[in-house]
Amino acid sequence: MLTLLVCASLLLHVLTFIAIRALQTNIQQQETRHQTDKQAYEAMLGSILDELKEENDRLLQAEPPPREVNTKKNMVDIISGSSPASEDTPSVSDYKPPQPAEEEDQVSMSNLGRVLQLHDQGLDSTEIAKQLGMGKTEVELILLMKKNGENSRKS
Repeated sequence: MLTLLVCASLLLHVLTFIAIRALQTNIQQQETRHQTDKQAYEAMLGSILDELKEENDRLLQAEPPPREVNTKKNMVDIISGSSPASEDTPSVSDYKPPQPAEEEDQVSMSNLGRVLQLHDQGLDSTEIAKQLGMGKTEVELILLMKKNGENSRKS
């Protein structure tokens, strides 16, 4: 009887060892998969950020330089009228704050909604960016986030 109990105990120990080893292997595979996914996302986001920086640099180079900011001394000169530049710049008393335009009640679609709608119509990211006046990388990022959201829901 004791021999039977020892054999049963040994069998249970072996089965438990096999189950623990299988779980450990499964965890290692998931950690490896997680690391590769993490590296892929980091690389993808890095390349998107690089493209956004390049696009921003191109846009900044295309913009005209900002106007000269009025310093305290310039403001005193403008008020006193002693500066020859006072003829070019409007006087402080001529300033009228911008009035808000009356807005009509309209329902407008967000950029996200418009991008997704145009993508569903079969347009590619370049055409969508041209139509909406957005950057190509911004459109691609929106579409990529939509795709990743759909993939995570399937999982």
